[in-house]
This record gives sequence, C-alpha cells and structure tokens, in this order.
Amino acid sequence: MKRLALCLLLVWSASAWGDVAEFRHFSLDVPEGWTASEEGPVVSVVAGDKSSSLTITTDSPNGSTIGELASRFSLELGGTAPEKDSDGNYTFEFHGGNSQAMIMGDEDFYMLIIASGMGINSDALIEILSSLEMK
Repeated sequence: MKRLALCLLLVWSASAWGDVAEFRHFSLDVPEGWTASEEGPVVSVVAGDKSSSLTITTDSPNGSTIGELASRFSLELGGTAPEKDSDGNYTFEFHGGNSQAMIMGDEDFYMLIIASGMGINSDALIEILSSLEMK
C-alpha cells in the first residue's frame, strides 16, 4: 500500500501512451485499449478486458476529517484498518488485497483513489497516476 502512496507522490515524465481525458477536477492519460468515464463525483478508468480498474472520487468531506472518511470507506468496503502516512494520507486494502485505496484531502475537498485488479507495481497504474493533473 505504501507503493501506491509513493506512486502518487513521484513526479517524473511519463511517455504519452494514451489519450488525455479531461474531467471536472483533473485530467489524466488513459492507456490505449482502456475506457474512461465520469459520473457525478466518480471517474472510472477500466481496462478493455475489464481485468483492472481505477476509480477516482472527488467530493466535499461535508465536515468529516480525512481520517473519518478513510475509516468509513474502509468499513463500507470491508477493508483493512486505514494506515496514515507522513503526509496525512490514508491507505487500506480490501477484497483480500486485490484492491487498494488511498484517500487524501483537506476540509474542503477529498480524493479517494481505488485500484482494483492490478498490482501496486503495475505499469498501467503508475503511468495513469503519474499523469494525473489537478485543475
């Protein structure tokens, strides 16, 4: 799970290997053969064979702390106890470790990132997350 946090914090040039998709709060590269869609606060990026997906939810915490949100989402998903990193972000796993989640934000805005069906070291995950640019 700590690798997922590191992937989000690393800044390096990623080769353009897909189309850039624009969403309400951010843009990101979508790998060739994958699809991306936005419905309300949720952006879904799904592999063509549906074996892997990445969902990114952005919303207001409505008075909750990031820690409270992490605990609530982990409980709802049947996940492990959230772990807080040195930057104040929380991570947890669910579905027997097949899915990893990270939540970050502040009192005005949070971002919940869930990676399913792909390892934390997945080239696709690293490429997608390293291309994410907030608006």
